[in-house]
Amino acid sequence: MSNNIIVLGAGYGGVAAAQTLHKKLKKHPDSTITLIDRNSYHTLLTELHEVAGNRIEEDALKIDLERIFSSTKVNIIQDEINNIDFENQTLSSEEHQYTYDYLIMGAGSKPSHCGVEGVAEHAFTLWSMDDANSIKKHVEKCMQEARMTDDPAKRKELLSFAVAGGGFTGVEMVGELIEWLDEYSKEYNIPRNEIEIYNFEGLDQILPNLSDELVEKAMNYMRDNGVNVKTGEFVDKIEKNKIILNDGMEVNAETIIWTCGVEAADFAANSGLATDRANRIKVNKYLQTEDYANVYAIGDNAAAPWDDDQILPALVESAQQTGECAAKNIVAEIKGDSKEELDPNLHGVMVSVGSSYAVAEVMGLSLTGIPAMFMKHSVNMFYRFEIGGIKETYSLITEYMKEQASHKGLLPQLFGFVSETSRSLWLVLLRIFVGIMWLYEGYTKVRDGWLTSADYLVSGASASPIGDYAVGWYVWLNEAIIFKFPLFFQIVVTLSMIGIGISLIFGLFATLGALGSVGFSINFLLAGQYAHWSSDYPGHFSPLFWFLFASITLIGSGRSFGLDYYVLPWLKNKIWSRPKNKDQDLQKVVKK
Repeated sequence: MSNNIIVLGAGYGGVAAAQTLHKKLKKHPDSTITLIDRNSYHTLLTELHEVAGNRIEEDALKIDLERIFSSTKVNIIQDEINNIDFENQTLSSEEHQYTYDYLIMGAGSKPSHCGVEGVAEHAFTLWSMDDANSIKKHVEKCMQEARMTDDPAKRKELLSFAVAGGGFTGVEMVGELIEWLDEYSKEYNIPRNEIEIYNFEGLDQILPNLSDELVEKAMNYMRDNGVNVKTGEFVDKIEKNKIILNDGMEVNAETIIWTCGVEAADFAANSGLATDRANRIKVNKYLQTEDYANVYAIGDNAAAPWDDDQILPALVESAQQTGECAAKNIVAEIKGDSKEELDPNLHGVMVSVGSSYAVAEVMGLSLTGIPAMFMKHSVNMFYRFEIGGIKETYSLITEYMKEQASHKGLLPQLFGFVSETSRSLWLVLLRIFVGIMWLYEGYTKVRDGWLTSADYLVSGASASPIGDYAVGWYVWLNEAIIFKFPLFFQIVVTLSMIGIGISLIFGLFATLGALGSVGFSINFLLAGQYAHWSSDYPGHFSPLFWFLFASITLIGSGRSFGLDYYVLPWLKNKIWSRPKNKDQDLQKVVKK
């Protein structure tokens, strides 16, 4: 019996669902998995403010879906679905129909106007790549116009930037404006005190999900950087270049950015399924819709039950965990197992206020400044590890670090030192030199008979690994294991040195060669052949420290004038090749 599963939407929840389905069903030939999205890429929505604030380029937030799923059972279809026939279990676009046995709806969300007049006509939103690019272009235009106009009132309006909403998106957008407008004021010779940034929040405080202490620190940081923060008054309406609050306060601003909440996308709201007030689809504890047991809703599409009859908040972790739960329950139904209830485990929230400051509450810890920024970047990299798997983790994380390193901010600058490649060519000379050293060391051991006689590593031998400055537990390890099988370990050591030398000289699997060099360097330091440092000559360290850190530097250097440039991509394609039956699976889904 065939089980065609369609995941609609490649957001955080959709990607998590598709990956979970592949892991659980990759050896289940009767099941097909299809991921449909209007785009060919997965967008990292939580980082859109960095594009809007001209910190990174938009391509940094687009991850090609084929890149993630090429070696899995998951087929990717770029299409825009405009109708679902739940009775006949078909999805329709302008040109195609797709049949399903199980459907996971993760069609995303859209900004909520909250019933405020004028939002659609006169304000920018920040919920898509198009939104981010529109804000960026508009801010650039305002700064250019401001330096050319001779009308003081118009200049003030052009240099006023209002962000409505003090939640995560609003505060992060304010943080980007702080830094970007600082740069623009210097570039266009506009006094910084002429630039006004406003943040309006209807509740009594910004960032309502954080502790009062962290909220206070975030507000102080914003105010210290010239932001006018006003809380406790909701926006009454928005007119052209004007925002009006309930208390009658009016602010003239050419730039008004609306970040006051989200609701389920129109497609989900108009699907005919039962929804709540925020247009989220009503689901049970297994994430099945109330109307159809074989249709699941996840992420911002789902009114997923949470503690005390609450609805699970619209967070990345919520989307991922609902996607995984829905996928597991479909697999359970296919295999005849018991379904599991949604049991959310939200670890916390992190909010950046520009590139060099953040506040975070993670697993009971309250962090600010650099520690919070480090946590946020670590989570961003971990997510890339999750979706990239073994195949794409290194390249996705490296790309992220390079992108962050190209802009201001303490932590991104630290990443920049790690990922800078402009002078990597000079590492080739170091790599070849270290490789020759190891190759020569291996050659001398072959010449001296290490492959034939077991007399070199035993205790008391002239070549014994134990020196005068050896670490105690290392001595015990040698006596307990290595000295009992000396010839075996001599062969391993000799061949490893030769292998490391060849690897580094030719740049073939150079990362493994460099790690091997690191391992041997640490081993020799533990063996105590040299004093780690000299008390008689302060600052004189063992030469092995130089070799150790040189080896660390060579990790990943094989792509510069090395065979890794050709071998690693070829090997990746061989190991993670496209499954042969993916096209046949697709034919089962596309309706003739």
